[in-house]
Amino acid sequence: MVLKINGWIDGITASGVVLLGIIFGLFFIYKSRKTGAKLLLYLGLANMLAGLMFLGVFSDFLFVLFLRENIKNNGTVAILSYIWFAPVIITAMYIGTELLIPKIKKYIFIIILVISIFFEIVIFMDPLNSFNFKPDPPDPPDGVLIDYNVNLFTLAGMLMGGLLLLVLIFLGFGFLIKGLNSSGVIRKNFLYLSAGSLCFCIFGLLEGLTEPGILMVVVRIGYLTSFWLMYVGLKS
Repeated sequence: MVLKINGWIDGITASGVVLLGIIFGLFFIYKSRKTGAKLLLYLGLANMLAGLMFLGVFSDFLFVLFLRENIKNNGTVAILSYIWFAPVIITAMYIGTELLIPKIKKYIFIIILVISIFFEIVIFMDPLNSFNFKPDPPDPPDGVLIDYNVNLFTLAGMLMGGLLLLVLIFLGFGFLIKGLNSSGVIRKNFLYLSAGSLCFCIFGLLEGLTEPGILMVVVRIGYLTSFWLMYVGLKS
């Protein structure tokens, strides 16, 4: 099987997100150990987990390159990616609550954890209905990778939407308000954190709406950029 141009774009950019996500994450963890900045450790973990959210596409790409066929699509390819979504949200929200509402972070964290566990159970129990696949299972036509995203009109979609909304409110707008009410370096740092959180939500959502093609390059670069913005906000 020979990949078409959109298949190559999809596979190469997904590979870049997975590999760069791991590399960036390890760098952030190294900086955390070197500087003693504990939150950089959690940002590094979140970055690696966010990179692994493209593991399904990456795995399908490797299957096509080395085995000349797609992964058998019984829902596994989507689970390989979305299994990491809840851990990303948990680690990102830990950073946000630690900076914004440390006194009640335990209660927010418990709520996030419960929703996240429920999300994981749902996608494992019913992957074929939890996700939209293009083309439909079981097998895609020659030349393309399996395209998938959460079906927003299912329980999995509503749970995912709820988690993204919490990130948008607490991290995106919470950091923005904190930044606007601060001054100097603190103001700048919180605005960087807000920009990174908003980019994560916006480009993460666009990923599910974008068809494989050149626009996907922009979306995935924006997705990776979100964590560098948060890094800049946390490092000083």
